[in-house]
Amino acid sequence: MMTESNKHRRRGDQLQNDIYAATYRLLETEGYSAINFSRIAREANTSRSVVYRYWDTPFDLVFAAVQQRMQQSEEELNNLDFDRGSLRDSLVYVGQYFILESNNGPFRLFKMLFSEMINQQERERTGQMLAKATGANIKMMDYVLQRAVQRGEITKFPPKATKLILFEQIRYTFMLENGLVSDQKLEEIVDHVVLPAILYFSKQ
Repeated sequence: MMTESNKHRRRGDQLQNDIYAATYRLLETEGYSAINFSRIAREANTSRSVVYRYWDTPFDLVFAAVQQRMQQSEEELNNLDFDRGSLRDSLVYVGQYFILESNNGPFRLFKMLFSEMINQQERERTGQMLAKATGANIKMMDYVLQRAVQRGEITKFPPKATKLILFEQIRYTFMLENGLVSDQKLEEIVDHVVLPAILYFSKQ
């Protein structure tokens, strides 16, 4: 039987989710500058005092919203199979997923935070979030590399820096190409940079 306290807690969770949803909409349509508690309260059909109850500043709200979206993305990640039959094809698939997430997922919102950091505390918190995102990237690579070991394509895992090359090269291409990474460019990154580096360490 559901208790009264559980019902109140469920309403609280739903309210926070509605506020996050309003935050996402404003970030994606109008940008960070549109985020203020009065506007969020209106968009989420609640009062400004309720928003203040949960967060001290608009940055705190956006940070929490991005964290929630990253958590959802991580849960989805656990249900995805990145093995495409060969190490090369799996790396391309991981790259495609990362590009999609960077353009449409929580990392797009995450990039907005970087441009709005104004003090050391915000930089530290955002740095912690980046470390968590890096951990998710490592998890994808470890899955792909483990399958490659099982198929006999490689004999051992490369170091952490090599596992992250794919994502770093994609980010670098984003900057050079105004956020665009073509399929051809991704395959070049895999064929000429990432795969040779992984195979090199496998032979050591």
